[in-house]
Parts: sequence; structure tokens; C-alpha cells
Amino acid sequence: LEDFPGLAAGQISASTYLAELRKADGLVQVVRGFLNPAVPHPRGKINPADDINSMAEELILSDLVMLTARLEKLEKDLHKFKDPEGQKEKELLERLKPRLENSQQLRETDLSPAEKKIIRGFCLLSLKPILPVINIDESDLAYLNNLEERFPGLNPVRPVLGLCGQIEKEIMELEDEEKALFMSSYGLIEPVQSRFFAKIKEVMELLTFYTIGQDEVRAWLIKKNTPAVKAAGEIHTDLERGFIRAEVLPFEELQKAGSWQKAKESGLIHLEGKDYQVQDGDVIYFRFSA
Repeated sequence: LEDFPGLAAGQISASTYLAELRKADGLVQVVRGFLNPAVPHPRGKINPADDINSMAEELILSDLVMLTARLEKLEKDLHKFKDPEGQKEKELLERLKPRLENSQQLRETDLSPAEKKIIRGFCLLSLKPILPVINIDESDLAYLNNLEERFPGLNPVRPVLGLCGQIEKEIMELEDEEKALFMSSYGLIEPVQSRFFAKIKEVMELLTFYTIGQDEVRAWLIKKNTPAVKAAGEIHTDLERGFIRAEVLPFEELQKAGSWQKAKESGLIHLEGKDYQVQDGDVIYFRFSA
């Protein structure tokens, strides 16, 4: 994670760190949901939905400026010489530009793998997954799982994470044995780190699978719908190249069995081929030839 300072409305497209944002795989937008008269909100009111939408508009505008400039260059080049690939790019950008002009984020647009490849180099900001994080008052902790009720205007179908920064700061300063009791006093079931990680996986369409060695268990993050052979390649290219089979067991089943060997003896482990779609929580042993 890399932290960038917040900017006022209208400053993002002109900021010097815009190029840095484009390098990111995804964005986390922290917005204010707490009251503090000593630190007034720049807009004069607390409205997380407005702040989220304002940021989205800035990103859309930035992408629109970039695509418009690229289209102008393509049109000039295509007048000079024929370029089938350039023509495909032009047709795609002409389809995307009106969406941006209508304030639609490109991540809501259905794109084929070939189309995604064409625009990959632009690193379009409105195409990136974004997780809004709302820093709320202690008095609003009851709304953690229903932020739309507390803050009208939030999109109920889009993932959003709520937290109380002040409370989380206090939790971080406690000894481990004190944290659970302190959290329960506020009705907090799990650490914010766990909730944050789960939301990040959701917006970025990631899943976790595990591998077990003699001395360690390792977790690996991959995109959803990744076949087993590609998951093996995330560990080492030799595993992908020499892939034979994958021995697969859901993590919950491994916990119940007590060990990999006991799970195998109980017939719980199943063999899968290279096209098997890895599932969140799978524990996998890859068979491969050197």
C-alpha cells in the first residue's frame, strides 16, 4: 500500500501524483464520516456519498482528457496510412468516450480480454477497482454493517468499509490480551485489518489459496477464475510448465481432519486437472514433473 494525501475538488487532474495513481492495481479512498467542529470539512458538510462521487468524477475527467488526446492522434495517423490495429483502437475508444462523457466509470463497462489488452497501457483510473473507506464517529459504530442507512446516497451494491479511526488507534495501542475485551465493549467482532483485507479481495476480485510445506503454510493471492495451472505458476514457473495434477482440499476440511495425511486417509482430498478453477480457501499440493 502507498499513501497519498487528499486533494480538494478540481485538483486531482492537475496534480503531480496522477501518474503515480495510474501505477496502482486498485485504489482505496478514505472519506470523512465523523463530526469535529474544530476541523471543518472543506465542503462545509459531512456527506461521504458526495465525497465518493466527487472523486469518481475527477477520475472520469482525467480518463476523458487522456482518451480524447489519443483519439485525436489516431485520427491524424489513420488519415496518413492504414493501420488495422490503430483502427480497432480508435473504434474502441470511440465507444468508451461517450460513457466517460456521461459520467460512467469504465469498470462498469463490459470489455473483452482483447479490448482490455488494447487499453491496458493507458492505466485508466475509472477502470481500476476502488474501495471507499468511511471514517465514522464512535456513536455510529452500530451502522458498520449498514452504512447506507446512516449515510444516504451510498450505492448499496458497491462494497464500502466503515471504521472509527479513533477507536482503531486505541486498539493498536493496547496489549494483545486487552484488545479482544476492548473490541467486544464496542461490539466489534473482528479486527479492522481482517475486514479491510476481505473488502480488498472483494473489489479486486481476488481469492486466497494455500500451500503446505514441512515447516510453513503459505497464502497466495490470485484473481478469481484462475485455473490451477496458472495458480501453480504464481508459485514458480517450473510448477506451471511441468504441471501434472493438483491435490485440493478446502481449508475448513483440513481443519476438521487435523492434518493433510488424515484428510488423505479419509478420502477428502480430490485430484484436479489444469483447468480446475481455484476456489477461495483451497489448500493445494501441486504435482509436477521437473
